[in-house]
Amino acid sequence: MKKKIALLGATGSIGSTALNVIRNLKDDFRIVLLANNSNLKRLKELIEEFQPQSAFCLKHNFLYRNGKQVAFDENFIFNTETFENIDIVINGIDGMDGLKPSLAALKAGRILATANKESFVSAGRFINLAKKKYGGKIVPVDSEHSSIWQCIGNDMEDVESIILTASGGAFRDWDKEKLRYAKAKDALKHPNWVMGKKVTIDCATLMNKGMEIIEAKYLFDTENIEVVRHDESIIHGMVRFKDNTVIAALSVPDMSLPIQYALTYPKRKNSYVNQLDLTKIKHLNFGEIDEEKFPCFAIAKQVFKMNERAAAIMNASNEAAVNAYLGDQIGFYDIPKLIEYAIEKFYSNENFHDIHEVYSIHNEVYEYTCKRIKRGEI
Repeated sequence: MKKKIALLGATGSIGSTALNVIRNLKDDFRIVLLANNSNLKRLKELIEEFQPQSAFCLKHNFLYRNGKQVAFDENFIFNTETFENIDIVINGIDGMDGLKPSLAALKAGRILATANKESFVSAGRFINLAKKKYGGKIVPVDSEHSSIWQCIGNDMEDVESIILTASGGAFRDWDKEKLRYAKAKDALKHPNWVMGKKVTIDCATLMNKGMEIIEAKYLFDTENIEVVRHDESIIHGMVRFKDNTVIAALSVPDMSLPIQYALTYPKRKNSYVNQLDLTKIKHLNFGEIDEEKFPCFAIAKQVFKMNERAAAIMNASNEAAVNAYLGDQIGFYDIPKLIEYAIEKFYSNENFHDIHEVYSIHNEVYEYTCKRIKRGEI
């Protein structure tokens, strides 16, 4: 039987790539739920193509079920019942908006194939608690974490550390003085990947890699995590074992591969992605990350050593700052400044008591950061 797929963030970068994967494997998968934020025109085109049982568009109050539009329910993709007849939920939603659907999918005992790293940064402990309590399963869609997952196999016992690779983003070859004047339009020109705007800015500041450290802690239950700069994005992740053997996962930089493996695991299927031609690879370069040039990465490393409250504060402030940077309201180095202001104001040693506190601190920090930007207090 075909596996039933729910695709959240269906018209975004992850969603569009997932649709291509599913088109290529149409005999194995069937989309039964499509959801997105605002692009209703494209969503309706996808409804016509895939004939799902349900479709949801938040900004347009659109809910489609069993062939017709019905009364809108804003909590539709937050409800556990929505996912009870689903096999795999692909979460390609940006930011904290992806947390509630992730928890709903896990509470329904589904497989959650997720690229929503912000949820893990702010609420990783609660995500893992839901997985354990309700019997759901998490498979990573990010290329780095998928590679680590594939290298490890089924047993962490012999793992010494995991190694994440960082392309360096659009500004990896810019000097610090030039970076002071870098605009969002420049940051969006990633040298290796085509992604959504928010994650591409996070790649340019290297906050994305900092977030991936925190995400990896929850995915693999380890704090032994290394990061190296690797310009070519050929090696996506490595695992260092106790005997000092290092196993690496290599492929062309294409998100189709981790998405497909998340869907077909533990099997592998033929892919439309080009083979990696090793004879054409002249160099694989590695280096350290310049934390002075990329202070967002340094902040994330420090937050990693603090607690979950610090991570949630960082995530919320970064989200607000990136939105402002995309609108050319602030400069490149204003992003880490705003994050540091937020941590200084809101941090405490106390962890969260429940998921409601996570949302509360996120909203408070986000609003605080937006107000600082509006008042020019940077």
